[in-house]
Amino acid sequence: MSIQSPPTLLELAGRSLLSDKSRAILDLEDLPIELFPPLFVEAFSRGHTEVLKKMVQAWPFTCLPLGTLMRQPQPEMLRVALDGLDMLLAQQDRP
Repeated sequence: MSIQSPPTLLELAGRSLLSDKSRAILDLEDLPIELFPPLFVEAFSRGHTEVLKKMVQAWPFTCLPLGTLMRQPQPEMLRVALDGLDMLLAQQDRP
């Protein structure tokens, strides 16, 4: 018999936010930057494609940790993250 620890408050908050896709996308502007990494992992792990794409575009850090996520066998979610990067690059001004 294995005993699993209950989810943390942060995990529960992330799941709650991700349960309403439109609210999650709108709330990205007001999301504290400390919550971006765990919410990003949660969106990636649970297959929230639209939220993941918008999170990539709104990512507040200089590094996006896609390498660690590549270890998980979810090529569709990796493609979604790369699509978000493509959209971000298309939005930025080119010299």
